[in-house]
Formats: sequence, C-alpha cells, structure tokens
Amino acid sequence: MPGGQERIGILGGSFNPPHLAHLLLAQEAWYRYELTRVTFIPAARNPFKPDAPDLATAEQRLRMVRLATEPDARFCVDAGEVRAGGTSYTVDTLRRLRKLHPEAELYLILGADAALGLPGWKEIEAYPGLCKVVVANRPGSSDLQGGFPPELLALGLWMEYMPLPPLELSASEIRSRIRMGKPVRYMVPDSVAEFIHEHGLYR
Repeated sequence: MPGGQERIGILGGSFNPPHLAHLLLAQEAWYRYELTRVTFIPAARNPFKPDAPDLATAEQRLRMVRLATEPDARFCVDAGEVRAGGTSYTVDTLRRLRKLHPEAELYLILGADAALGLPGWKEIEAYPGLCKVVVANRPGSSDLQGGFPPELLALGLWMEYMPLPPLELSASEIRSRIRMGKPVRYMVPDSVAEFIHEHGLYR
C-alpha cells in the first residue's frame, strides 16, 4: 500500500443470518483491493428491509456476525449502527468512519441490486468524497459485469465491478430451510448454526 495508507473495506447489511457467501465476498475484496481489513457493519434497521417478527433482533444479528468473523484476523465488526438504533443510513456511517480514519481509503462493498438503488440513497451526492464503491454479483441479483447503467455513472463515483466465485447462498434461503427443519450446516459458520439453534431463530 502506498505510504502505508490504510485501505478499509466496509460490508454492511442485515446479516439475518450471516453466511459463507458474506465471508467469501469480504475475502475477495480483501484480496483484490489489498485491504488492511474488512469491517462488517450490521444495520440496526435497514430502511429497505423493515424488521419482521420472525427475524433475529439487531443484538442477535450483531452477535452472529461476531461469531462468524472472530476466527479471521482480516475481518472486524463495527457495532455503531446497532448501538445507535433506529434506521441505518450508510452516509452517516461513512462520515463516522471518515472521522475515525481520516487518512484511510474506504471501500464500500455492495451487491449488484443494492448498487442499482444508489441513486435513491440518502445524500448520495456526498459519496464521491467519502468512499470508493465495489460492486459484486450475488445469487439472483442483477448482473452488472457488462457495465454500469447511465444513472450509476452519472453519480460521479469511483466504482468497479468485482466478480465472485459462484456460491449460491442467500439469507432468505437459509431462513426458509430452517423453517422447514432442513440443515444449514456448511451454509453458515458452525458457530452461527449453533447460535441459531440455541436461540430458536427463524422457526
């Protein structure tokens, strides 16, 4: 890294629950962009995904993300959004991280579907001065490998597509399997599977 400058990956989301595809995504970004670390940031309440009674609480999701990432020194967890409560907006988190790490390069890691929604995000005009954006394909998501649409290019962001090794996993699929009594081991880290079982989540 030039001059020892930190490069911090930011991977936010509901993580309901965190699974192996999240870890794979973080690892690929760490490798491709020579990141110092990847910070997982569970949302207190995602403005695009209202909480439902059959989902895990914010504190439970935070605990699961910590369990999933603890074994890997490349990953860390930021509890700022959960501690703040309420609806989480990425621009507020980026500004907080920018104050904490004024000299670091921040890489916001998004799935393709989330990236397509960027024009509607709160204060998106501030993003070019806050972070770079990495866009990855996800199961069932839009494929932006062929290029970004004009409405994304017009935002003036540093944005790059990052292909991922195929791993067909999604949190909604995992929750569905749990409701049907199907096993989810090898889809989530063992520690997360144990936590879900102990707390009777998603049933």
